[in-house]
Parts: sequence; C-alpha cells; structure tokens
Amino acid sequence: MMRAFDPVSLIDKIYEASVLPDHWIDVLDLMTEIAGGAGTVLLASEMENLRWLNTAGLDGFVEAFLAGGWAQRNTRTPRVLEAQHAGFLLEEDVYSREEIAQDPIIQDFLRPRGLGWATATAFPMPTGDTLVFSIERRHADGPVPREAVAVLDGLRPHLGRAALLSARLQLERARAAVEALALLGLPAGIVTHNAKLQSANDLLQALMPRIVRDGRSRVAFSDPRADALLARALAGGAGRSARSIPIPASGEDPATVAHLVPVRGAARDIFAGSAALLALTPVVPGQVPGAELLQGLFDLTAAEARVARGIAEGATIAGLARGQGVLEATVRSQVKAAFAKTGVSRQVDLARLLSGLVVTR
Repeated sequence: MMRAFDPVSLIDKIYEASVLPDHWIDVLDLMTEIAGGAGTVLLASEMENLRWLNTAGLDGFVEAFLAGGWAQRNTRTPRVLEAQHAGFLLEEDVYSREEIAQDPIIQDFLRPRGLGWATATAFPMPTGDTLVFSIERRHADGPVPREAVAVLDGLRPHLGRAALLSARLQLERARAAVEALALLGLPAGIVTHNAKLQSANDLLQALMPRIVRDGRSRVAFSDPRADALLARALAGGAGRSARSIPIPASGEDPATVAHLVPVRGAARDIFAGSAALLALTPVVPGQVPGAELLQGLFDLTAAEARVARGIAEGATIAGLARGQGVLEATVRSQVKAAFAKTGVSRQVDLARLLSGLVVTR
C-alpha cells in the first residue's frame, strides 16, 4: 500500500528547487519515494551531449550506461519522446510484452543491475534540450504502480514549470555574468554544450565578425590558427577544460588572448545549457611576461613556459638545454608542445607573439 503524500509540501519543494537549483536532488529523492524506486535520474539531451543529475541510489548508473555504449542502443528514451504524452509512462505504455522480453537495454543492462522497471516523462526546453525524468525501480519489486504514476502526473505540470523557471533564471545569470565583464572592459559571451554562442555582451558583439564569428554550427574565430585551437578545445563538449588561445593582431584590432573557462555546477549545467565562459583580453607590446603568466595564459607546463620565455628572449635550443641541464631533444619537445598550444609553427613567430603579451587592465 502506497503511503500518502502531502501534495502542497511536494509542490512547495518543486518550486523551491526552481530558484535554488541545487535542491533538485531533494525533488528527485521525493519522486523516487513516490514510485518506490531505487533512484531517479534527470537527463538533459541532445543525446550526443548528455548531462544529468541523479540520486545517490543511481550513482555510477549513467556513467556505466555511457561507457558501455548503451546510449547508441537505447530505445527507452526515444519511445518516451515519440509518445509525446503529457504524463509519466510505464514500459507497458511504449513496449509490447515481447519487446520487453527482447529489449537489450532492459535485459542486458538494467536487469543485471537489479533494475528493469521505470516510469519516465519528458519536457522540451527553450535551450533546445529535452529534459527527461526517469525513476528506476528494482526488478524484484515489479512495475511502478499506477497509483504512483497518478501522483507523479499530478506533480508533472509543476515539474515542467519549475524546470522552465530554472532554465530562464540560469540563462539570466549567464547574461548578467557577461554584462559584468563588459563593465570591466572585457568582451565576453556564454558558449553552450554544443559549442554555440548563447549570449554575448556589446563589446564581444562589436568584434563580430572581424575576430569572433557566431557560426551556425559553432562559435568560431576569424583567424584560422586561433580557430583551429578553438575547435580542438570545443571538441567533445565546450565545458570540458579551460583553454587560453592567442589571436594575432589584425588591422586596427590588437592581439588578443581568448579564455575559455568551463561553467561548473551540476544543476546549473542541466538547466541553462551553458558550458563555458568565453572572454577576450587585449594585449599590448612590452617586455616578455614571466613564465608563470605564460603558463596560465596558454596552459603550458612549467618547463614549457620557461622554454617559451627563453625563446622569446632570444635564447637558442642549445643554450636552453645547457642552462637547464637537459638534452636538446627535451627542449625541442617542449618547444613543439608550446607551438601546439599557442598556435604557431616557428620559433620566430613564438617570440613575436610572446613579446607582445603585456595584458592591459
């Protein structure tokens, strides 16, 4: 017999999570309890770029799903989406008994983990994502009861409105962040998980399309070498790691260093679709900056930064090797790594680039 739940209290917690995104885990825990489940996962996809929140009972669940290549064989999520049902769905709503008995996700992934029953619902979001709430239940406990589905259906409109509010609030926070950088004189924008420009302040827009291009497939730089480094940084997801990318001077535009900084925070990640902050810092001619600054700007190792600074100051490979007590081959390898990270291919170009890096304030 399913215990009674106070609907007012449940709805209050849902709307609390809409403005305090880290509280969504509490909502997912309540959904798990209603369905008598093992845990609940909230997925945001684009299936090519899955993001998720999960309750403790499903720790490692999505990671194993992705690592095993099950996403490519998944039939459950597509069937929930195809149904376009304004409620929670059970297996029997989207599969025949024969299909349940033969489906590889159910039989080969879920049941070996003690799972195999679920109820799920989906919401399209203004970010272009689709949010899927999926409550997983242990196979030994049988299908999710219809009375539990009825309770969840009563909460569904509130889940949808709260999720939409979370997405809008997070988008506004992202916009506020780039506008704050404009007050500091920094062109900046927000890049989504699929590498598109989500928001840009006026300073960044003023650089389009001379330096930055808001392309149909992804954000891009007009300079080919800088854009190749950007494409590499964006590959596999814009928010994976921080990168700094040099952009050479062009016409009246000074040399610039572009910083791609991941946006962190699980709930923020789910709802806003924002993956990284893109900020551009102009540079002016001056003395070669210290190795620590070069290391931070271009993600160089300490050894690569020392070698790069030495090259910029006119040192030779042989001289750097003697000074550091290492083989010339080691220094050449470090120079080659510095080339790859700064987008140049010759020592003279590296020297010219680094001698122009005094960051303006």
